[in-house]
Amino acid sequence: MATEVLNDKTNCDTKETIRRTFYKNRIKKDNIKLELDEKSHQEERRKLLLEYQKKHRDEAFNAARGIFQELYFSELENMDVEEYPSESKYPQKYKKMNRMMLSEWMLDVPQDFSESWIMVPCPIGNRTRIVSRYGTTKAYSRKGVLCDTFPSALPGGNPDADMHQSAIVDCIWVKSQQVYYILDILYWSRLPFTNCEAEFRLYWINSKIRETTEFKERDTDINKYPILSLQNIDCNSDLSSALTHLDFEPNCIDGFLFYHRNAQYNFGCTPLVTWLKSFMLSEVLGIFVPSSLDEKPNDYINFEHYMENINAKKNDYKKRIVKNFMEIEYVA
Repeated sequence: MATEVLNDKTNCDTKETIRRTFYKNRIKKDNIKLELDEKSHQEERRKLLLEYQKKHRDEAFNAARGIFQELYFSELENMDVEEYPSESKYPQKYKKMNRMMLSEWMLDVPQDFSESWIMVPCPIGNRTRIVSRYGTTKAYSRKGVLCDTFPSALPGGNPDADMHQSAIVDCIWVKSQQVYYILDILYWSRLPFTNCEAEFRLYWINSKIRETTEFKERDTDINKYPILSLQNIDCNSDLSSALTHLDFEPNCIDGFLFYHRNAQYNFGCTPLVTWLKSFMLSEVLGIFVPSSLDEKPNDYINFEHYMENINAKKNDYKKRIVKNFMEIEYVA
């Protein structure tokens, strides 16, 4: 009898979770979120996502053309840190518009790693989104808080720029250097890039940064902080050799992002962009890593143990969120 009651309670909890997930959310045909299961193998999710992107590429691109700027910038106008000092007070629409593409840990080496992936070394810093428009540039944190307003050489980013142009780029802000390093691009001039493949997006932004000398300038009327590109290393090359010729000092590197060449810019976590700390490269990829990049934390045992600790912390956090939510509902 007790077992039956427990099973009934479990079924009710499951149904309630499903109801909350889709309440007021329209379930669309070919909804990729319904097919992607976080518990399934990472490689399976990659293949499914790539197939979905290929199938809906033209449809998604046509939807983005001409309306991306209107949809995105209309939500950002008049938003600032003074209006929304705490995360809980952010408007829901504002949080959605500031979502970023986030990486997953590389739980397994992709089958097409050498042919289809690009490695990007990332300095230690804060993930930031830069938005330029109407003669000014604004930097927003990962949570959508306005961090700074300044002139930049980005399209529409300074008083001398074309006011009809604009840009949205994801960056890493390195405070010690007072430099922005561009990770990815969403919008440039009058063109949306979210439905372009990663290889093209990275090539485009690196070309623009190299050909515009103003991006290297500091404390000018056109560009206050240097805005620089990051190395793109083809995984089909000699990675061990590439690691000895990085643009950053080893102690300045936080880790490495791996982009699938065909990955479009998707909001939220995606298996088409993965992440490894520098001291994990030799173990996961089986390559030689210079000793300066291979210094492991004192409590590090191996990659599997490291991920178990991360998952344990995530589960503990989720339990506390659920507990707080239930307490609030009980009081209400």
